[in-house]
Amino acid sequence: MRRPIRPRLSYANVISSIALFVALGGTGYVVTQLPRNSVGNRQLKPNAVTSGKIRARAVQRSDLAPSARGGSRGPRGPAGPAGRLGPSETIQVKRPGVVGIPAGAGGSATIASLTLEPGAWLLDANTTVVYNPGVESSDYFECLLQTASGEILVKGIMRGGATAGSVFAANVPVRVGASFTVATQVNFLCRHEQPVSGTAPYADRTTFQATRVGSLEDR
Repeated sequence: MRRPIRPRLSYANVISSIALFVALGGTGYVVTQLPRNSVGNRQLKPNAVTSGKIRARAVQRSDLAPSARGGSRGPRGPAGPAGRLGPSETIQVKRPGVVGIPAGAGGSATIASLTLEPGAWLLDANTTVVYNPGVESSDYFECLLQTASGEILVKGIMRGGATAGSVFAANVPVRVGASFTVATQVNFLCRHEQPVSGTAPYADRTTFQATRVGSLEDR
């Protein structure tokens, strides 16, 4: 019995079969789920990842390159002018009561005192001198700031007159800037040059204030 003859597959037959399969089935296919770690730099097109495709607050500072974590430093600007040191300390003495001034010729009284540390200070003192002359007169008083060593820093003069039996009162303010190289006691005192008739004068509602400042300039 003669065996049946089996057809032999040739290269042409295989190629034609594949072409027929592709033509009938098409070249498309659907991927329902990408494998993990299957998308990398090669699969992303340039500028494919935009701001709208990034979840808000998903990018942390550590995700950025060091050069992108802060802006570039610009050139140093010119130095500004040196500032002035403002008041840093204020010392104040208030005397609500009265301090008598001797009625004799050249009588004087220290009304308030402050001991100040080395540095520059603005000194401001004020008092009201009151007296009853007993007779019609024209007098003047001096109120001044003076160091314990006798140096007069500033002087204020009160001039006035009164009729017999009337009471005379005048405000005497004094103000000055002073610098000290050592701790210095400054006295606020009032005095008069001639005898005062009637009742003895006195200083009332006295204030003495010292404010430390950065520097003092004469202009």
